[in-house]
Amino acid sequence: MDIETWNKYVDCFRKEFDSCDFKDELINVCGGYDDVACAVFFHTRSNAIKWMNSKLPALENKIPRQEIDNGNIISVRKVILRMPC
Repeated sequence: MDIETWNKYVDCFRKEFDSCDFKDELINVCGGYDDVACAVFFHTRSNAIKWMNSKLPALENKIPRQEIDNGNIISVRKVILRMPC
C-alpha cells in the first residue's frame, strides 16, 4: 500500500473528523492511529466504534480493532480504501 496515497485520502476527511464528539475514544479504539479513526468516522459516523469491533467479511470475518492490535494495520486500511464514499 502506498502510504502517500493513503494520507491524501485521509486528508479529505480531516475537517469532518474535527466535529466527531467521540474522537479520542475512536482514536484509542483504532490503536492510536488517528488516520484510521478519521477515515472510519467519515464512512460510518456514529457507528464507527461498532464498526471497529465487528467481524467484517472484507477482512475474512476478522475484527478491525483486533487486526490493528495484531499489527495488521495495512489490511484494515485496504478495507477502508475499498469502501464507497
